[in-house]
Amino acid sequence: MERQIRPLPQLTYIPAISINQITAKHAMGKVFIVQADAPDRICGIARRIGYTGKHDNDLAIYRLKVKIDQGSSVVTLPNLFVVEGGMFIDYEQWCLNSKTI
Repeated sequence: MERQIRPLPQLTYIPAISINQITAKHAMGKVFIVQADAPDRICGIARRIGYTGKHDNDLAIYRLKVKIDQGSSVVTLPNLFVVEGGMFIDYEQWCLNSKTI
């Protein structure tokens, strides 16, 4: 029997704590995450894997691990993310946007 792989819905994730940006100066190794439309239910964790640069105000880069459905299944999202404007933003998209500014 072949397992069907369902694509994950496009969801917006935010840190469980209210924070606008996570910089190298304030970087947290682990951050609990919630969906923007369900801010009272933790749905995963973000793990810091690096930084966008070497300065204190450069952003921390995270990999997100989220629970799928209500079970204990966890999936690691393939993209990398930074926190800006209080939400996790795709790192590659952030790079494109920051080059045009």
